[in-house]
Amino acid sequence: MEDLLTGFLVDEEIGGILFNMLLGLVAGAFISAGYMLANKKQKFSKNFVITVLLMPAIMAVIIPFVASDLKKTLSLAGIFALVRFRSIPGDSKDILYVFFSLSVGVMIALNSYFIAFATVFVISLIFILMSIFWKVEDKQVLKITIPEDMNYKDVFNDIFEKYLEKYDVKNVKTSNMGTLFTISYWIQPKANIDTKAFIDELRTRNGNLNIIIENPEDMEVPVL
Repeated sequence: MEDLLTGFLVDEEIGGILFNMLLGLVAGAFISAGYMLANKKQKFSKNFVITVLLMPAIMAVIIPFVASDLKKTLSLAGIFALVRFRSIPGDSKDILYVFFSLSVGVMIALNSYFIAFATVFVISLIFILMSIFWKVEDKQVLKITIPEDMNYKDVFNDIFEKYLEKYDVKNVKTSNMGTLFTISYWIQPKANIDTKAFIDELRTRNGNLNIIIENPEDMEVPVL
């Protein structure tokens, strides 16, 4: 009975871990707020924001228990490897945010509070400023399927000039035993275009065959 009660007593070491967990939550709140500010003009996953928010607190609790045991450390690495393969696709910036959040949690677990919060402030500020001043081209991939007897070289140029700022052929390949061609373009749409009208005009030109518009981020590596 005494051993059971002793397990529930909060000694100095456990108190320090709980304090670090609270600091991890504060740091995670700042990191997630910076992420939302940096991506306020884009769509982002609420689940990812929650992950970034809680990650430092989780690491601040876990690290003290595995730091002195190599087997436990390797087990923790295996867990993160499993999580990686169950993830949804995301861009490289999101992967960096996960590593950023993990690193802050480790620094808090090692009681390096000043370095941890200085890192949160500086890195978050850099992300926010880059999102404001570094204008990235809104490039997409357009895939159009056409019959084999259609000359694709200039057939869509008038439609592209109406709806796109820039366009360039990425690649051309055959499909359906060579009876169809699929042309992939890098495109940059004009601001506030009617995407449905754009696709409808392309469909009337390619005989109502497949048309796909993709974001490059959808084809990148998965988030941890």
